[in-house]
Amino acid sequence: MERGDNKTVLVIDDDLVVRDSIAAFLSELSYRVVVASDTIEGMNAFHSSSPDLIICDLNLAGGSVLDFLKTIFSESSSQPVIVLSDKEALDDVIEAMKLGASDYLIKPVTELILLQLSINSSLKKAQILKENEAYHKKLETINQELEYNLELFETDQQAGRLVQISMSPKPPQVIAGYEINHRIVPSLYLSGDSIDYAAISKNSVLFYLADVSGHGSSSAFITILLRFRTEQMLREQSSSRFVKKLTPAMIIRRLNKDLLDAGLDKHITMFVGLLNRKENKLTYSIAAHHPLPVIYKDGQASFIEVERSSFPVGLLAEAEYFEETIPFEKASLTLCSDGILESLPQASLEEKEKRILEVVEQSGGQFQAIREAFGLKNLDNIPDDIAVMNISDL
Repeated sequence: MERGDNKTVLVIDDDLVVRDSIAAFLSELSYRVVVASDTIEGMNAFHSSSPDLIICDLNLAGGSVLDFLKTIFSESSSQPVIVLSDKEALDDVIEAMKLGASDYLIKPVTELILLQLSINSSLKKAQILKENEAYHKKLETINQELEYNLELFETDQQAGRLVQISMSPKPPQVIAGYEINHRIVPSLYLSGDSIDYAAISKNSVLFYLADVSGHGSSSAFITILLRFRTEQMLREQSSSRFVKKLTPAMIIRRLNKDLLDAGLDKHITMFVGLLNRKENKLTYSIAAHHPLPVIYKDGQASFIEVERSSFPVGLLAEAEYFEETIPFEKASLTLCSDGILESLPQASLEEKEKRILEVVEQSGGQFQAIREAFGLKNLDNIPDDIAVMNISDL
């Protein structure tokens, strides 16, 4: 038989014999017993003793016991109450159970062991209810914290997106006689794709498209680091005649070392190009970038020629990066990140690449037409970031 462990039981009964016999039985089981003879005394005892359990006779003289129970449950919905009743008052028992009573016993209670079993059951039920209430309150707190943190996350992401946008070149631009336009569609608030272009002399423009591995904040941070380091290299070159002239391969080599030294566990696929208006040529270096840029000239589109590519930036210290030079005159160049491949409906990679060539060719190498053909204005819930850049010789 379970012991009371000094739990408090309030016994309310106007029959002194019944009340004392129950009290004596419970005291032997180590319960702390508080007694009352009517609902008024019972209410005072309820407020003063905060009982773990109430045993209440439904047939008390004076005052409605059901009203008393309504008040009890309004103040403590999980309060365990065992009601005692004569056989003739079963309607009141039903009402008491509807109000929240945990159990009932028919008087006279001759087998006190039944009372103990009822007490054990009622206390366990009350404990479960209290645990459920605590659990629900904890869930509510967690949900409130999640909502708050989500709002903070979205605010931070939006702020980060504004930083990315503010640091990006404002399209379209005309630099050294080339019109440059671009569009980045992030899969989240922040993008792991990065585009930049800037004049490095009166007749030259340096540009790149980079795709950082992964998504979200960590990848977006790398795009900012990438832009910062590239601009820093350009400033160093312009401020000192002793610094070697920057080339696409040199830029990629330095970025590769920077990323490996930082130990950020990220890698970047890149295409870095240098257009020279005076010589009408394009010099470029590729670090595992795919799909390859598309050149549009004389009504035809084709992927740029690549004899030697290399590993992504930030993957291998021993990676070598190479340069190639081709004529570039009265042509346009369209670059896409690999997110464009996932957005295309074609099944195979070969079909997707064919579609890219078709889009550029049918669009006459013009950015706005290419953008509309790829549906960049209406893309939603895309699996990967998408970046598209177009450079046209005016």
